[in-house]
Order: sequence, then C-alpha cells, then structure tokens
Amino acid sequence: MLGITQMDEKKVLKPIDEMLTDPWQVDIQELFEASVNKPDEIKKNLYDPLYTYILQKRQEDIINRPDLII
Repeated sequence: MLGITQMDEKKVLKPIDEMLTDPWQVDIQELFEASVNKPDEIKKNLYDPLYTYILQKRQEDIINRPDLII
C-alpha cells in the first residue's frame, strides 16, 4: 500500500470500521461539513461518500422500523 505500514493501516481503518458499524454514533453534521468545506479535494472525495453511506444507513434503519407507518 504505497508506503503505509500495516500499523498505520490499522490506525486508519479501525475508526472507519467503527463508524460504519454504528452509523448513529457518527456526528453526521460534522461529516457533512467536512464533505462540503474541506479545501483538500482528496479529503473531500473521502468525506462525501462516507457522509452518503452513513445517511443511507440511518434512513434504512428508520424505514425498517416495525412501528413506521407510511
């Protein structure tokens, strides 16, 4: 992985895995602001799909609730 050691990969991937496991523990407003306001295009390209994924997971959770009546 282009100079990233296994230890560095674990430091990066563990928080992302935790974020993806429980989308309700993520500050979605902070994630949205990062996806919109980051001047670094590479970071923006990471935060935007991450925000979209978390938002979709939350929507799925709400839609799949047994007490939801549409």
